Amino acid sequence: MNRYALIHLYLFIFFRLNAAGHEALNYWYHPHSVSIVGASSSFINAESDRLNPAFIFNSEKLMNISFVQYPSEITSQLAQVFYPYKKYVLAATIRHISYGIFKGYNEKGTPTSNYSAADTWVSCSVAKSFYSENIQLGASAGYLYSNIDDLSSMLLIGTTGLSLNIDRYNMNVGIALRNLAIEMKSYSSNKYYNPILINVSTSKKLAYLPLIMIIDSDFDTKSKLKNIRLSGIVTLTKDINFKLGTSINRVNQSANIDFFKDLFADTGFGFSISTKQYIVDLGTYFYGMGGIIFAMGIGLKI
Repeated sequence: MNRYALIHLYLFIFFRLNAAGHEALNYWYHPHSVSIVGASSSFINAESDRLNPAFIFNSEKLMNISFVQYPSEITSQLAQVFYPYKKYVLAATIRHISYGIFKGYNEKGTPTSNYSAADTWVSCSVAKSFYSENIQLGASAGYLYSNIDDLSSMLLIGTTGLSLNIDRYNMNVGIALRNLAIEMKSYSSNKYYNPILINVSTSKKLAYLPLIMIIDSDFDTKSKLKNIRLSGIVTLTKDINFKLGTSINRVNQSANIDFFKDLFADTGFGFSISTKQYIVDLGTYFYGMGGIIFAMGIGLKI
């Protein structure tokens, strides 16, 4: 490949593959993400395929379904299958988010028929270890179909990631490129772009406490910091985990009006209960001004 081809490839990745402005790429679809405010971690969960697909390598055969209730009647749902096959782990996921029913009006302000808005995201993922069991690579690809009334758009979406286990220090380091997208169909001729997100995550199991600490950061392609998350997973018993998290967004959500609302601003809590057959997840997230997200999910070991 000559230098002109390399330049063309570089420009394609960092300009053409910038995701169009669809918030569905950044919503939460499972209680685990709600509880730890969207942090990526080596703790396998139903959102690993979109946060860092390298992490799905540790999954067993599993089916997941989940429901998330946002404020203002916004809801999201997830259905997913993890399937280890030979030296790979495969995953197939359907995500859906409904923004509710809206009252329609024409240009003169006269009421018309109601309409709805929704996004549907279908993706497939694969992960495999390389060189040693401590290095995994993963990738996911799919499409996001959006509709508002009779208008629609479609994106092709990809995510790729790397996971490195450092057994000596009970640590895991992950790096992922998110929101790689090509807009195939647009609502209009107007283009909306968000930068590709570069995610760097570190998790460490503490030596003298039943706790996994997670630090997670998002950067855009201009190295501008977008968010930092701090989360923890506490092992209460062999089958019960408590999860919590927050991020630097709590600074913007603190209104300095109500002490308790500010105390829990941008904070997530949740539990995970595992049996021989099922995994039950519950998660709650608090906005600074009092809004609450509630989520629940069920996993079936197959």
